[in-house]
Amino acid sequence: MLYNKLVSTNILFLTLFLFFINFCEAQLLTLASKDSLNNKPKKEFYITAWLKLNGIMDYQGISNTSAMNLTLIPTDGSNPDPHFTMDMYQTRIKLASTFQTLKLGEIFSFIETDFYGGNGGGLRMRHAYIRFLNFRIGQTWSGFTDEEAWPNITDFDGPSTGAWVRQTQFTYFIRPSKSEDILIAFETPMQDFNRYIELDTTITSGNPSLPDFTTHYEKRWGKNHFQVAAVARVFKYKNEANRVNYEPGYGFNISGKNILYKRDNIVWQAIWGKGISRYLVSFGGGGWDALPDTQGNLVALPVYGGYFGYQHFWGSTAMSSTFVYGYAAVDNPFDLPNDHLFTGSYVSGNIYWQPIGPLNFALEFIYGNRRDEFGNYGDNIRGQFVFEYNF
Repeated sequence: MLYNKLVSTNILFLTLFLFFINFCEAQLLTLASKDSLNNKPKKEFYITAWLKLNGIMDYQGISNTSAMNLTLIPTDGSNPDPHFTMDMYQTRIKLASTFQTLKLGEIFSFIETDFYGGNGGGLRMRHAYIRFLNFRIGQTWSGFTDEEAWPNITDFDGPSTGAWVRQTQFTYFIRPSKSEDILIAFETPMQDFNRYIELDTTITSGNPSLPDFTTHYEKRWGKNHFQVAAVARVFKYKNEANRVNYEPGYGFNISGKNILYKRDNIVWQAIWGKGISRYLVSFGGGGWDALPDTQGNLVALPVYGGYFGYQHFWGSTAMSSTFVYGYAAVDNPFDLPNDHLFTGSYVSGNIYWQPIGPLNFALEFIYGNRRDEFGNYGDNIRGQFVFEYNF
C-alpha cells in the first residue's frame, strides 16, 4: 500500500514538473529597439541559459571529473579509487546582441560562460566575440576545430581523441557560395612542452613571437557537412647556451557529418601533424607538443588521432543513442622502451531521452585505455548521467 502511494506521488510530481518545463519553454528574454534599419530592429539583445546537472561514477577516480581524459589513466598498477560526484558546473549563460549599421551591416556580438572558473563554481569565459562583414574577432572555436562534427555525447570535452580548442583569434571568412566557407585566422600561440628527465637536456621555453595560423575549407549540402583544416605554428626555445632557436609545427584535420537514413547520422574526424598535441583534448597542458633531443634541440612530436561516431534514433520516439570509437597516439622519435610515447583508445555509448523540446535526460558509459612510453598499460570505466534544460 505504501509502495503504491509512493509510486503515485512520484508520477504526479513528474507530470507537474514536465508541465511546468513545457510552459516555461518560451521564456526567452529578448529586447529590441523601436527604431529599425536594414528592415530589422536597430538594436536587439537576448539572454538565455543552458542548465546541466552532471553525475559521474569513475572506476579509477581520475582527477578530471567532467571528462574521460586518457592521459590521466594510471599505468602504474595502483589500486583503483572509485569516485562518485555530481555538479552543475556545465551550466551556461549566453548573451547576444545585434546592431544594424549602414557601413558595416549587422554587427553581432556573443558571450557564453560556464561555471568552471577557479576550482569550480566561478564564471569562466567560453566564447566572447564580435562578427561583422567577413570578420570575427574574439575567443571562440579554433579554425582547426570542427564543432559541427561533435557527436551527441555527455562527455564534456567530447571524444578525447578529437581536436577541441577555443582560443583568441582574428578571423576572416571568404564565402565562394552560400554552402561554402574558407577561413583564415591568426590565433593565440600556446607552447606546450617541458623538459623530459629521461633525456636529461635543459630546454626552456621562450616567449612566443608568432601567432598560430589556421585555415579551413567547409562545404555543406542539406544536413551534410565536410571540412578540411590546417594549422601552422612555430616553437621558440632556448638551449643550454641560452641561444634562441625555433622549431616548426603543423597539422591537418579532416572531419564531417553525414546523414545515413532519416535522422541517423555519422560524425568523424581524422588528425595528423607534428607539434600539435595541444589541439587534441587528451593532450592539452601535458607538455606533449615537443621534446628535447640529446643534442639540446627541440623536436616537434608526430601525433595522430580521431574518432568515428554513429547516432541512431529509435523509431519515431524521442530517444536516440550515440556510439563513438576514438584512437590517438604520439610517436616516439627517441630511444625509449616503447615505440610510442602514448597510445590510447576511447569508446562510449549512451541513450538520450527528450520528453519535450528543451528537456534531456541521458545515461552514458565510457571506456578508455592508454599505454605509456615504457609500455605500461592502464584502463578506466566511467558511468555518467546528465539532466539538461535549455531555456
